[in-house]
Amino acid sequence: MHGRLYNQLDLEIAIVPQTPLLIKSGQKASIDPALPDMQFVRTRRRTPSGDIDEVVYIPGSSLRGVVRAHAERLLRTLDAQSACYVDARQLCLRQKNLKEDQEPADHLYRESCYACKLFGNTGIASRVQMSDLYPAVEPLSESRFGVAIDRITGAVAVGPFDLEVVTDARFEGRIVLRNFTIGQLGLLGAALLDIADGLVALGHAKSRGLGRVRIEFVRAQFRFAQQAAGAILGVGAIAPKDVRNSYRLPESDTLDMQGLNAAQRNSLYYQADSDSDEQIRKWLTDAAPRWVQEVQNAR
Repeated sequence: MHGRLYNQLDLEIAIVPQTPLLIKSGQKASIDPALPDMQFVRTRRRTPSGDIDEVVYIPGSSLRGVVRAHAERLLRTLDAQSACYVDARQLCLRQKNLKEDQEPADHLYRESCYACKLFGNTGIASRVQMSDLYPAVEPLSESRFGVAIDRITGAVAVGPFDLEVVTDARFEGRIVLRNFTIGQLGLLGAALLDIADGLVALGHAKSRGLGRVRIEFVRAQFRFAQQAAGAILGVGAIAPKDVRNSYRLPESDTLDMQGLNAAQRNSLYYQADSDSDEQIRKWLTDAAPRWVQEVQNAR
């Protein structure tokens, strides 16, 4: 299915920390006493002035991991079989003794759990792509100190150690969702909205109050390979019948949506855009309940 493009959502977002945030670097603590024991992850980028400098950033893999983990949590709350368990080696394809390199793509898709159909596994590609998020302005950071307490003796077991946290910043990035059903759009939207509402934290030391963020939806662009008048079209509504049957896509895969009027931009695709956070949030909120219906219908 990835060889064709039926629909796509380009979603530009900004993440703004509401509490101190730490995405830990994988590097070991430096022997330089001036550097913190736990550093924020960094990358090298060219500044507007042309200089190359190190900047803190949020890796796309860090955001993707949190989004997928929360989406799987939502799925298992409804149906324990709709998301496989990596820690217990209960992977959906491995349980069925399928060899990824010897099975057709449509068969691997049908046999994958609902979470893997959206986020991918070793047999099928993900429908979601998440970019790294880079600071739009100079972030404010500080050092915080902590110790690890021995639960038996009550004494200090490790420390003191210092953490580098970002207290004020605006990280901007992009999420692309391609060839999605309305339910898959709804599940991704539900996970993002929970993060945006502060119900799910990012990064290190979440249990100690770090990592609560706000998500701003900067811009959304839908593309459909079919005319869409006042509705979001899922892949099940656009793909040919043979593709829909082989992948077992939902047939009633549309969602009526006020304020979404796709205009034809070329000879094939129709496009709808919005740069209103309120409008984009409403689109995701209206789509969110559909993942529940889709999972229940697939049982």
